[in-house]
Amino acid sequence: MTRSYYGWLAGSTLSVLGDTALFFALGWAATGIGPQVAALVLTGFTLPRAVLLLLGGVLGDRIGPRRLLLACSAIVGTCCFLLAAVVGIRGTAAGLLLLTAVAVGTVDAFALPAAGVLPRLFVADDQLPRAMALRTSATQLITLAGGPLSGLLVATVGLVGALMLDGLTFAVQFLVLFMLRPPYDVNPAGRVGRSVVRSVVREALDGLRVAAGDPVLRMVLAVVALVAAFVLPVTSLCIPLLARSHGWAAGQAGFVVAGNVCGGLVVTILVARFGTFERAELAGGVGCLLAALGISGLVVAPSVSLAVGATLLQGVGIGLFTSHLAPVFVRSTPTSHLTRLQSLLSLVQTLPLIVSTNLLATLDVHRALILAAATALAGLLQVRAYLPKSISKVG
Repeated sequence: MTRSYYGWLAGSTLSVLGDTALFFALGWAATGIGPQVAALVLTGFTLPRAVLLLLGGVLGDRIGPRRLLLACSAIVGTCCFLLAAVVGIRGTAAGLLLLTAVAVGTVDAFALPAAGVLPRLFVADDQLPRAMALRTSATQLITLAGGPLSGLLVATVGLVGALMLDGLTFAVQFLVLFMLRPPYDVNPAGRVGRSVVRSVVREALDGLRVAAGDPVLRMVLAVVALVAAFVLPVTSLCIPLLARSHGWAAGQAGFVVAGNVCGGLVVTILVARFGTFERAELAGGVGCLLAALGISGLVVAPSVSLAVGATLLQGVGIGLFTSHLAPVFVRSTPTSHLTRLQSLLSLVQTLPLIVSTNLLATLDVHRALILAAATALAGLLQVRAYLPKSISKVG
């Protein structure tokens, strides 16, 4: 792996620290108002991302993922500083929480597809699984520290501090990415048609056509959508609600979230060092099973320490699942459709969240966790039954 990749990895990972603190602060502040407000705020983050993801993928293939990520870093950093000033003056209210979520979610729609394909621009294909695992390990390490830090940040400076931290980290990411040149950068398409809307729609549909026509891409998208629907809200919605039902403090809830990250970190560090298992579908299936067991443990966990153990197991499962299927998806993507298909991968994780997050908010938290565990178990069956054997060896 090149030095430039390590440089980009450092800047990208730092921005995750700000994102972690901000997302925790938003969830904690919203659940303090009520479960429905928390669901609305999380929907405010996911809905614009879902609507604009395909547009972000098209734009990334047109101007290049690096250029798009530079623009997004500058925009989201500026937005964070402006919103911090508004929250500092007006105070925390449901409307401001929703505005913050919508702003971050909108920029994420353009940044996520570009960031997802950046490793392929820095390393050769045979190093891609290890490079992606290294990126995930670094991200999870920062997120692990970010869990307790987020609780401390909320207790001391609240949402304003989280917004300021996020803005600073994105400023650093912009400077680092501006100074680097990926050795395997792709030439952007740069197409400008007479009808911008028609051209964007046509290119987005072309990305859907490529994904639907490839059995590997199609099946990975289907399984990821199934697992994302109910497993992702466990950290963002269910754990804060569970913590409040038990009377746990914000810092304790942060440690429960950190257990999830720590479990995934162990897996991705091992993958970064030794590579993936030869049977990707088997490893992904085992990961779904472990995640289901971990979520089930949260249902009966009477203390913070046992809840941390449950989320640790969940994190190991999700780490196995993502570290084996994500490289398969990226390596199977044509270079002409890198950000479009990456936006599609993000979209199939985002759209189910809009429905599932609001559904889980209407349920008792223990019933919601049982439903999430059942969904993870269903993911095991999907992986084993439907993923083609042609993807077995990934690294």
